[in-house]
Amino acid sequence: MGGWRRSGLILGAALCWSAALLIGAVVGLPERAAFTGVVIPGERPIAPEIGAVAPPFSGLTVAGERLDLWALHGKPIILNFWATWCEPCALEMPELQALYAERGAEQVRVLAVNLGEGAAQVQAWGQHFGLTFDLLLDPTQQVAALYHLRGQPSTYVISAEGVITHIFYGPTTAAALRGAL
Repeated sequence: MGGWRRSGLILGAALCWSAALLIGAVVGLPERAAFTGVVIPGERPIAPEIGAVAPPFSGLTVAGERLDLWALHGKPIILNFWATWCEPCALEMPELQALYAERGAEQVRVLAVNLGEGAAQVQAWGQHFGLTFDLLLDPTQQVAALYHLRGQPSTYVISAEGVITHIFYGPTTAAALRGAL
C-alpha cells in the first residue's frame, strides 16, 4: 500500500507543476521592473536591472561638485558601489582606474559611489589608490537603496542612452568591463 501512496504523491506533484507551468505560459509572469522600479506606459522601465533605464540620482563628489546621472547621458557610464573597509573593493579599484586611464573621460565616465563614509576618509582612500575618476558620497545610502544594492562591490554598466547593459556583483576586472562597453 505504501507504493501506491507514494505513486499518488508523485503523480499529484507532477500535476501541480504541470498546471503551474500551463498557467505561467498562458497568463505570463510579471515584469521584474514592475516590482524593482517604475514602469511608464509606452516607455522603457526605470529599474536597477539589465535592459531597464538606470534609476536617476544626483550626488556630491568628494570635491563638493554635484553630479546628476541623467545629465551624463551621451557616453557610457560605469557606476560602482564600494566602501573603504571592503577588501574586494580595494582589489577592484586599480582595475577601474586602469580602464579609466585607458579610455579617458571622453569615452567613459566612472562614478564610484561610496557607501556611508565621510568625505575626508573617501578622499584619502582615493588618493592612496591614485584614483582620478569621480568619487561620490552616499552618506545615507539613498543611491544604494535606489539600486537595491545586494552588496559591495557592485558595478553597473550604463549605455550612452542610460540603459543598464551589464551588472557585476563582486569585484570585476578591466577586461570584463572592456567587454561590457
